[in-house]
Amino acid sequence: QGPPAAPRPAGPLPARARARSPSWLDPPSRPPAAMVFVEEVEEDEAPQPEAEKENKTSEAESKTKIKKGFLQENSEPLYPAEGSPEGVVHPDTHKAHAEHKMNEDINKGMNKGAPDNNGIERPPWYTKDWPKDCQYNSPGCQLDPLETSGHASDIHKQMVRGDRWAEAMAPGVKSMRLSFTQACDEDVADLVERLKGNSDVTEIDLSHNHIKDAGIQKLVGALASGAAPNLKELKLYSNEFGELGKVMLTQGLPVLRKKLEVQWEEPSWMKNARASKAQAEGRGDLQATE
Repeated sequence: QGPPAAPRPAGPLPARARARSPSWLDPPSRPPAAMVFVEEVEEDEAPQPEAEKENKTSEAESKTKIKKGFLQENSEPLYPAEGSPEGVVHPDTHKAHAEHKMNEDINKGMNKGAPDNNGIERPPWYTKDWPKDCQYNSPGCQLDPLETSGHASDIHKQMVRGDRWAEAMAPGVKSMRLSFTQACDEDVADLVERLKGNSDVTEIDLSHNHIKDAGIQKLVGALASGAAPNLKELKLYSNEFGELGKVMLTQGLPVLRKKLEVQWEEPSWMKNARASKAQAEGRGDLQATE
C-alpha cells in the first residue's frame, strides 16, 4: 500500500492536477485469465498373445458344451417330485378353462348350423333374432326350390290316370302297383290324399316313373304324419329324384316309420339283367359288324 492520501481541496481538481495524479490512485490492473484444457487419457490394454486367447475360448466352450448322457449320469433329478415350478397352474385357471370348454360344447349342441356356412354366402333371410351360426342362419348350403315334375299336357295326364290308376285307387286295395305309368309329382299329390286314413294298403310300387324331389317330399311328409299306417313296402327306385330325395328316403323316413321297408335303389338282380342284356346286344352288334 502507498502513503496516506493528502486531504483533497474543496471543489473540482484542475485539469493539470488530474493529469499529474499519482499512479497509485488508479485501480489495480488484473492479469489476463488463462484457459486450461484437461484431456482424459485412457490407458491402452496390453495386447494378449494369440495362444492365451485360444486357451480362454476352448475353456469357455468346454464349460458350455452338453455332454451325451449327462441326464443319466446326474445323481440329482432335474426337477423335484412336485415338478417344475414354472409348470404349476392355479386351480382357478383350470376352472376357467373347464367352464369355457363347457360353454363351447353347449353352444355347439344348441346351434347345429354349419361353421362359417361352409364358405357359402349366407341366405337372404338372415336375421339377428336368431344366433349367427344356428341351423336357420347357417344352413351350410344354398336353398333353392325343389325340383318338381308335371304333366306336359292334359292328354298325358289322362294317359297316366287310366285304368291302372283307377284300379290302384279303388277302396280296399292292398297293393298299389303304379310302376311304368309315367307318374310325376302331380300324381303323387293326389296319391297322398288317397293314403290319408287308408289302413288297407300294405304295398306301393311307384318305380320307373318321373318323380322328383318335390314329390318325394310330399310322400315322405304324409307317411311320417301317419298316412297308410299299415304300409310295409314302398318301391321308388328308377325315378328322377336327386341327393336330397335320397336323404329323405334313407335317413328321414326310416326313423319315423321303422317297420316300413323303402326300396329307393334298383335291385341287384335288375342291374345284372340289364348288364347281361347290354352285353348280349354288344356281341350281336360285333357279329353283325364282322
